[in-house]
Amino acid sequence: MLVSSGRLDQRITLQHKTVVRGSLGGHAETWSTLATVWAETLDMSGHEIFNAKAIGSGATQLITIRYRSDVHADMRVIFADGSMARIEWIRRVTRREFMELYCLSLND
Repeated sequence: MLVSSGRLDQRITLQHKTVVRGSLGGHAETWSTLATVWAETLDMSGHEIFNAKAIGSGATQLITIRYRSDVHADMRVIFADGSMARIEWIRRVTRREFMELYCLSLND
């Protein structure tokens, strides 16, 4: 799949989870921004959602970004409108030029 950079027309923020140890020995989770990048975001169709469920994923959104080696499936995405999605799995496309993030919306 060849992706034109002109299709990457939305800004998203990638965040990773950090576990912080409290003074009493407990743990707290916080989210830190990794990067803000250009992306193409698409709501997945019924057939694509069915295929995602077949591999054990509840993904409902497909986000395409330029390849980054520091993006992992335990991260989340913040959209410009403040809505969020959890990255379920990642597919690297076209020799490390782009990557597809299959995400589950956290706002539904």
